[in-house]
Amino acid sequence: MKLRSFSIRSGRTIDYFGINAVQNMERFVSNMKRIYIVASRSAAKTSGALNDVITILEKFKILYRIYDRVLPNPSKDIVNEVSADIWRFGADSIIAIGGGSVIDTAKISSVIAECGGTVEDYITDPGKFCGSIPVIAINLTHGTGSEVNRYAVVTIEQPRTKVGLASEYMYPAISIDDPRYLLSLPINQTIYTTLDAFYHAIEAACGRNSSPYIVAMAEEVVKVISEWLPRTVRDLRNLDCRFWLLYASMLAGIAIDNSRAHLIHAIENVLSGLNTSLPHGAGLAMLGPAAISYLYASEYEILHRILRHLDPSIQPDPSDSIKAGEAVRRFQQSVGFSERLSNYGFTVNDADRVVETVENVLSYALKQAPIEVSRETIRAIYLEAL
Repeated sequence: MKLRSFSIRSGRTIDYFGINAVQNMERFVSNMKRIYIVASRSAAKTSGALNDVITILEKFKILYRIYDRVLPNPSKDIVNEVSADIWRFGADSIIAIGGGSVIDTAKISSVIAECGGTVEDYITDPGKFCGSIPVIAINLTHGTGSEVNRYAVVTIEQPRTKVGLASEYMYPAISIDDPRYLLSLPINQTIYTTLDAFYHAIEAACGRNSSPYIVAMAEEVVKVISEWLPRTVRDLRNLDCRFWLLYASMLAGIAIDNSRAHLIHAIENVLSGLNTSLPHGAGLAMLGPAAISYLYASEYEILHRILRHLDPSIQPDPSDSIKAGEAVRRFQQSVGFSERLSNYGFTVNDADRVVETVENVLSYALKQAPIEVSRETIRAIYLEAL
């Protein structure tokens, strides 16, 4: 199929998708004077995205400043630093060039720079959101979905975990999904980020806010990933592969925008908050097979429709819940993922801390799950991933 460019609206965001989609940015920035760029440390350059953006800004003689010190699983201190710098610079707009950590940082900072305060204020008082500086999100992974939704995640200290924020003001004004920028994504990040999109689709489809619309999108996401991720890990420079995985990621981002992530993300946000070197998608993939077995027992009709693309022999019956989880595990292994939480220093001794933090801080996410999540369920999923 021809790689056709298109645009799509998600909430307040217009997403421009396709080869050379970044050129659509020109009409948005042409009358601006000062733009603040939040960029990933290396991928913004190696992908070519930063150079393309600077070429456009210089064409219109726009003054810009670049911040490139965002770390994975960004802390509240980084978000507060960026938002203060944006305010001092007097930016007309913010351009985020990176994956989820960069885009989330830009989205939260756009609100704080407009409304004042610190990120802690918005965690404790959702009514604090009052507006935002327009954000242009240039996505460099096929996993985040942040370029098309109203969510952002930040790491806090007490207790050490990641928490999610949601606001209509955090939709990017426009976003760019250009598969050219994914050609330099290394194999580990290719796998991690694609599995992030996979679990966005799974959780959105079986969450309490799901609908036939969400389930249809989720099925498409998993169908595309099951076909194109194995091809991509064998040929990282294949533009067709990158196009379709980026398409799946974008759909999954819209799916969770209209539904919610829940069980798997809640546990993982604690884990990558405790150890920020744990890639988010990797954490999800470690927890996912066991968690899916629990979810399948309740939502077997929906999850059968989706997971049959991994294993056609799965039956729409709760007795196949273990088989469903194992089908996901086998697929992950087939594309080269077999990591365990123990590889990142987690042990049995961490179980109580993880369970307590999930229950006490991420309970808002657990409420979106289709099952009642007990302490024993959280513990079992965690221990299975060690």
